[in-house]
Amino acid sequence: MLASFLLTALDAAGELMLIRGPTGRVAHVNQAFIRAFGGTLNDWVGRWFSVAPPAGTDGSRRYEMLMRTQKGPLWIEWDERLLPHDRGVIAVGRDITSRRESHDSLEASQRAKSLFFAAVTHELRTPLAGAMGVARLLKATPLRPDQADYVCTLAASAEHALAMIDDILDLSRLEAGKLNLRPESVDLAALLAETVEPLATRAQDKGLELCVVYSADAPLQVTGDKARLKQILFNLIGNAVKFTDSGGIRVEIGNSPDADGRPRLSLAVCDTGPGISEVDQASLFEHFERGAAERDGKEAGAGLGLAMVRRLVETMQSSMGVESRLGEGARFWVLFELPVESLSNEQPLAGREIAVAAPNPVLRTALADQLAALGADVVAIDRPDRIAAASGRELLLDNSWADQAKTAKAAHCWLIMTPPEKDAFLEARPEGVDGWLVKPVRRSTLVAQICGHPQVDYEAEAADRPDEPPRLDGLTVLVAEDDPVNALIARRTLEKLGAVVRTADTGVAALKAFEAGPLDAALLDQRMPGMDGPELARMLRLQGSDVPLIALTANSSEEDRQICLEAGMDDFLTKPVEPLILAATLNRLCGQKKRSSLG
Repeated sequence: MLASFLLTALDAAGELMLIRGPTGRVAHVNQAFIRAFGGTLNDWVGRWFSVAPPAGTDGSRRYEMLMRTQKGPLWIEWDERLLPHDRGVIAVGRDITSRRESHDSLEASQRAKSLFFAAVTHELRTPLAGAMGVARLLKATPLRPDQADYVCTLAASAEHALAMIDDILDLSRLEAGKLNLRPESVDLAALLAETVEPLATRAQDKGLELCVVYSADAPLQVTGDKARLKQILFNLIGNAVKFTDSGGIRVEIGNSPDADGRPRLSLAVCDTGPGISEVDQASLFEHFERGAAERDGKEAGAGLGLAMVRRLVETMQSSMGVESRLGEGARFWVLFELPVESLSNEQPLAGREIAVAAPNPVLRTALADQLAALGADVVAIDRPDRIAAASGRELLLDNSWADQAKTAKAAHCWLIMTPPEKDAFLEARPEGVDGWLVKPVRRSTLVAQICGHPQVDYEAEAADRPDEPPRLDGLTVLVAEDDPVNALIARRTLEKLGAVVRTADTGVAALKAFEAGPLDAALLDQRMPGMDGPELARMLRLQGSDVPLIALTANSSEEDRQICLEAGMDDFLTKPVEPLILAATLNRLCGQKKRSSLG
């Protein structure tokens, strides 16, 4: 009677029920199973019915199958369990067709969204790159002051729009899991210089100090995606500059070992801005959340930067957070789970007695902490009437207190100044001053200047921050670009650097240009009518050409980069390309050999 009761209970269940005996043949199916697959109980008993993969170690298995039923093809999820004492298997089936269709629809929607973003961002980047390129060309021409302001505004607006487009595209890739990281050896000092120095100009325009401090054991080299690390730094430091009205921003590079003592790179960006309330902190890393400062109308923006930073950090399997109180500034920190290749382990300023005198507390404490980490005995001076504390010491003196240099009685004195202030210093050096350091002061420059006194090569430091790209005299370069505006920009940029330029507006025309005469290099647009850049590169390599080929494209994804490199191109540059980067790339790839000049 109990067995009959249990079989009746199985028939009353809404799920599909199937019992197989020890031999694997069907012993019973319930009414839900019969309604799904047809027939009667007797039609099924004794038959084989098993399409499952091998059972797991715990005697159970779950799998999904697309099966023909009375209602048509349905996705059935089967959950099979061994019966006690080797008496067979009971399987429970559930119709999951709706769930599978929703999943497939979501994936299709995500793919469509990614394709849409890729297409739209390409179409938007092309004209914006043109606007920025034309603005650069205009800057190099004689302009009235008001015209120069208009051009700067145009360039800034186009740059802001490009940054927003890149943020949106990166977020869509991150959400779709399609953003691939490209690990390489990263020199952190060089990366910080590339990121911080352009932002320092913005900070100085607002009267802010921007300083970088390395701990005594800070990582110097890590393995990571350089472009994405720079993106994280640029967003965090850029946000700090944007929302800070007085004081400054301090960037800290340190070492936070894990539980096993392995070194880990830690980053902190600290500002003296308005701070962030606990309410805003809770949603700060979500899309379109911009914090009170932006909601009050003080700053404009799409609120995507921090959301993207968080996603990038998570993609690196790392962690980040924020510490802040209203009115007390903010501290954003990131703990990177990246392989550390080398650490700082020297104190080149050990035994030196140095004083730092500056009115801005961010600059003063940052320099003092950096000098101390390098081994120096440091005194920080916060008022000009206390400058006597520098007597007998080497002195780093803020340019605003330059008139105190002659009374400081320091062993040696360096002024700390902005690039524009440096020009005035070179024309008339104040009494009592031995030299200068440009803000933001690099750690390596700080050591070199202090240890190298009095033979300080100031011109070498200036050359380390070039304003003009290297010349390209003697090079003949092909520009294969179908967009007339971007073709004009590339041609004029190259010609201003001394190169001879040939142009082509299709892949076929570019191929003919190679046949027409010797070339030193070619810039190939990734997308051209008839024959695109990668296809042209493959054809040229099959023909035996070893001319350096450089992709110049509005697309900026790692997938696009790999497509171009695998096709045989030597490098990948995105529009709008900086003249410095373009010239450096051509010089590196072409070297001293000028094919076009060979007879």
